[in-house]
Amino acid sequence: MKSKVLIVSNLTSAVNVLKSLLEENSCEVGAVVTDYQSAFDHANGTLYDIVVINYPVDECDCISLAKKISEETICGVVIIVPEKKSLFIGNQVYESGVVVINKPINKMLFSQLIEVVKVARKRYVGLSEENEKLKLSLEEEKIVNRAKLLLMQYLAMSEEHAHRYIEKQAMDMRISRLEVAKQVLRTYSAKKGG
Repeated sequence: MKSKVLIVSNLTSAVNVLKSLLEENSCEVGAVVTDYQSAFDHANGTLYDIVVINYPVDECDCISLAKKISEETICGVVIIVPEKKSLFIGNQVYESGVVVINKPINKMLFSQLIEVVKVARKRYVGLSEENEKLKLSLEEEKIVNRAKLLLMQYLAMSEEHAHRYIEKQAMDMRISRLEVAKQVLRTYSAKKGG
């Protein structure tokens, strides 16, 4: 599957070269934008895998944009800079995980770095999804534990009995433990308040 790329550049000649290089590396250019806000708005959705910024872009703080996209979206970010500014810009964007490529572009190095960005993004997305699942699981456990506490308080159940009760209700009613726990919370929270 091709990676979808957003290009940020106001130079038509550079865009054409980048499109060609990206297509050679199993990438599809989805859009080309020329300003900070459009670039961030496009990157902030889920349409793009990689954002390539061709430094400089008129009236656009490319360094700030690269950092913001890298830190606030799931896009991999590449900034292409003149060789004389490479070290300076690289030091500013390093902590944000932005990949810096020098101009003039070395075709082989470009290909290797695009692959690195693809792999890093894939890993990041996988870790983000895993992290989200863990958060949901932790939240579910908190709700189930609150329900067990209410069962222990109002029905004098042991923790083990309350746990078995929730499990059995979920199985019998063919709903999740979370739904059973929410029903218990609604039932006994109302009693607590009344």
